[in-house]
Amino acid sequence: MRLIVNRVKKEYIPDSHKFTSDFDSVIFIVVWNALGLFFVDFIMTYMISQVLGATGVAIGLFPASLTFGGLISASFIGYLTDRYSKKILVMIGAFGRGISYFGLYTSIIMQSLVGMYFSAFLLGFGAFIFWNPLDTIISEKSSKYHRSSAFGKRRFALGIGMILGTIVGFTIFSLTNIFTPNNVFLIFSAIPIFGIANFYAGIQFSRKVDENKKFQYPNDPINGINEKAESEFNDLKTSEKRVHFYLLGIILLFLALFLGATNAGIYRPFILPLIFLNISNNPSLVSWFFLPTSIIGTIIAPKLGTLADKINPYLGLSIASTIGGFVTFLIIICRDLWFFACLLIIDNTIMLTSGFIMVNFISRVSIKHRGKLFGLISAFESIGMIIGPFLGGIVWDSVSAQAPFIISIIVEWSLIPFFILGIRILNPNIVEAIDKKESK
Repeated sequence: MRLIVNRVKKEYIPDSHKFTSDFDSVIFIVVWNALGLFFVDFIMTYMISQVLGATGVAIGLFPASLTFGGLISASFIGYLTDRYSKKILVMIGAFGRGISYFGLYTSIIMQSLVGMYFSAFLLGFGAFIFWNPLDTIISEKSSKYHRSSAFGKRRFALGIGMILGTIVGFTIFSLTNIFTPNNVFLIFSAIPIFGIANFYAGIQFSRKVDENKKFQYPNDPINGINEKAESEFNDLKTSEKRVHFYLLGIILLFLALFLGATNAGIYRPFILPLIFLNISNNPSLVSWFFLPTSIIGTIIAPKLGTLADKINPYLGLSIASTIGGFVTFLIIICRDLWFFACLLIIDNTIMLTSGFIMVNFISRVSIKHRGKLFGLISAFESIGMIIGPFLGGIVWDSVSAQAPFIISIIVEWSLIPFFILGIRILNPNIVEAIDKKESK
């Protein structure tokens, strides 16, 4: 019995050894920022594809416009994050997102595709200004041994916000459709409410978070770990051969991220249109089936983050890509709404877990240049998410509704060697290396 008790005590790690004392304040603000995510995405896809009856290319242009805005801000936000107040940048990003929600609201009322695209551009522009410094702060306020868990908590807060926002949004949408069906100002009034929530999120973040408070390792109160890590990174620069090898790993990894984002953009914007085409064109019914697919994986995100902290990145990413391709194949042939929802839950869970594995690894590549790395991730993924929906829309219109999904399967399985080789090259040279014995 004593041995069991001692073993439990050894395995228990208090939160003070994982995160800073203000970490929960950082995460809580995400709830307010996430209120409109699911509702607005669903409404905009429904408006463009069903109400306006637009083409596949027009459907794909909405997420592409959103991502193009993110690409513009990603080109400089990493630089700003490493040199200026992250807290102020988060507040600016939150306010930019809030303004874009009012633009979407106006565009919906006017049924203006151009207005929707422009507002989506502003939404993406503000989103990347918000998330890049926020992700850097999360990395700084968490232990390298629990980095995936930290981002899992962020994703959990995102899910809570999405649930609350969806309940509010669809309640207003449903009730106003019943009692005032012709009053578009009331039917979509949840969207400006979400805009105000983003203003509140930015102000609260600025008030409650101390960006100068960074995680201190229990056995290293003077933060010698970071100093040693940066010196090791500088030593890496002295060897030209090692630098070239290091850059090769970076290129392979970021190429894989770019292709992965392109792949996601090819098929994900067309999941809802595929449901409307093959299973049901009732938006209310589809929304209540579609919501859990985005929420369930998010709710268990902290557990997925904890799992990602422990899993071998080579094995984890290989299995995730293999299963993900098979799930996409089942999505193509599925004709049952219940089964379709289950497949999307599995698909989102796989995406979250592989994402946590990647963000854990990349956040440890460098401390000094962490903001730039997150900015590069955003830039590469943004380019992919611009190209992907456009290509997906073309094959949706010219080939078939299944074509974007078939392409996605081929690309997903082809990416496995890129991820494995990139991580294998970088792993010996990362700044925040993980000591397996210490982590246990």
